[in-house]
Amino acid sequence: MKRLFTLLLMTLALAAQAQWDTTGLSLSKLRPTPAISSMGLMAAGSAFTYIPAVNDVAVAVRDEVVEAGLPRLHFDDYFQYLPAATPLVLNLCGVKGRHSFGRLALIEGSSYLLGGGWLAAFKYGLGVLRPDNSSYNSFPSGHTFTAFTGAELLRREYGEEYPWLAVAGYAVAITVGAMRVYNNRHWVGDVLAGAGLGIMSVTLVYWILD
Repeated sequence: MKRLFTLLLMTLALAAQAQWDTTGLSLSKLRPTPAISSMGLMAAGSAFTYIPAVNDVAVAVRDEVVEAGLPRLHFDDYFQYLPAATPLVLNLCGVKGRHSFGRLALIEGSSYLLGGGWLAAFKYGLGVLRPDNSSYNSFPSGHTFTAFTGAELLRREYGEEYPWLAVAGYAVAITVGAMRVYNNRHWVGDVLAGAGLGIMSVTLVYWILD
């Protein structure tokens, strides 16, 4: 299971690194745009959910989590909000970002409203059963969507001036995604799609309002 979790973390981390077109932290000059990386994540999430050969990997991860009998941890229920709260708090404290507080609040609210609408449509329209068999609203992961939306907002507002603050935001988001799988609340595909949806929502809102 350690290898499978490592694969999940590496995938999310690579997607996060693809966002660093404004912070100077990119590993190369061939940097995918946020739109491309978000679509890649959503495509990968769909593959893990709907392509049988790939879905077998997701099932194997779930089976190993169940067999390990790991205790459930609940900090992801709270950490999901941390990246989104950080730019608002910093702005209120006088740390200058890309936008004023009012404009930032509009962008953040619009990102969650737009992405949340898609999230609800996918969750209740597709009806994917959760790995713990508790309900049919597994795909995509709402916690991961919330965390990655906040991380991308934080990166765009403060990443250029404070790059390691943006890195921390994405680290929290990746941890939240991994914990959803660890807690057997989501499939691997749910987490990847939730991350992509969060990044895509922010990308579209900045394109419209910025």
